[in-house]
Amino acid sequence: MSTYNDWNVSYSTISFMERALQSHSKVAHFERSKDIVFEITDIDGRVLKMVLVNEYALGVAAVHRILSEFPGAEYVVTGGNWNAYTREAKDFGRQNDIGIFVIGEFLGALHWTDPKKYVQKDKDGKPVYHHRAA
Repeated sequence: MSTYNDWNVSYSTISFMERALQSHSKVAHFERSKDIVFEITDIDGRVLKMVLVNEYALGVAAVHRILSEFPGAEYVVTGGNWNAYTREAKDFGRQNDIGIFVIGEFLGALHWTDPKKYVQKDKDGKPVYHHRAA
């Protein structure tokens, strides 16, 4: 387990995100700082500031802590196969122009002109959210 960051984000999760961004068709370049902060430049020249965390149920309190620790963060992504976010965190993000995602959603959002508004859809076109009660 990484001892560099205070969010218990493992090296394997950080490495997965780096590999995913390196091979993503919409990512031109990215830089990582503070172990878990990614500044991503897409192929259209937009710069997105994303913080990668490891929260089983990413809630509003954690989002506030992230915004306090990492000013200017526009996206909060929780990594790990079992992680999710609460409905309240997702709603807070919408109301405050912050993208709240799990990794797969975030990678899908990079294909959109307004990634913060991205909503994953199922095969029938219905929204799929990765909500979990706190």
